[in-house]
Amino acid sequence: MWHTDHPDIGLHTHDFMELVLVLDGSARHMTEEGEYLIHPGDVFVIPPGVAHGYKGCDGMELVNINYETNRLNLPNTGLKGFPGYRALFTLEPAFRSRHEFKGRLHLPPHKSREVSQLVKDLQEELYRRKDGFHFICLTLLMQVIGQLSRTYTEMETSTSRSFLRLAQVLQHIESHYADDLKLEDLTKAAAMSTRTLQRCFQESFAMSPTHYLNRLRVGNACKELLRGNSTITEVAESVGIVDSNYFARLFQQMVGTSPSDYRKKPSSFTTPPKVH
Repeated sequence: MWHTDHPDIGLHTHDFMELVLVLDGSARHMTEEGEYLIHPGDVFVIPPGVAHGYKGCDGMELVNINYETNRLNLPNTGLKGFPGYRALFTLEPAFRSRHEFKGRLHLPPHKSREVSQLVKDLQEELYRRKDGFHFICLTLLMQVIGQLSRTYTEMETSTSRSFLRLAQVLQHIESHYADDLKLEDLTKAAAMSTRTLQRCFQESFAMSPTHYLNRLRVGNACKELLRGNSTITEVAESVGIVDSNYFARLFQQMVGTSPSDYRKKPSSFTTPPKVH
């Protein structure tokens, strides 16, 4: 959706992902938590169900790329291990109000022109609908996402650097949660002091790095319990917890039942909420 003179519009929500590229003019972008001035080159993501709107639009030209991630089946290879992708598409939207929109991506003019051309090609494919346009549109969207994510890694603001470091440590946790991870391993991956890492996690997720790790382990243990016939001890070890008694206590605390009872009747209990 290419808007050459975007009107003011009140708070509203969508049931799809909305990727916004501001090309010209200015406006105030509104959310339920506050409002922020936007300029040409700004790029941000509006997740499904998040209310937003615009006011004070002054010659604003922007592009909305709307899509449903679960229907597109985007290849996951490398995406979650890409700090720029995690920072732009997950962390910045999740903590936008806390960081007052300072973590948004801002494209330099030459990069804005490059991405705009990809978007024009995408729009042309969607309009003409020639043979194979689904495939070509998907590859063009992937190029847009990849270029934006890569550009985010080059951002120099303190907020973007914080998001990128946090994205790196999240990737380290997700890649090594089954190992004997210690807090010093995470501080090394994040290039932060222990105190800074603890504060960053508390501010971002309202929990410590260790609690985040344990939630991830228990969430994966829930999947493993339903997937195979491994013993409880084997499941515990597969997610990095060698003490089966500790695993049972942790599981009870987070899920509300024992691992064996969860395996028998999983629908009666709640798995730990997903971590970012």
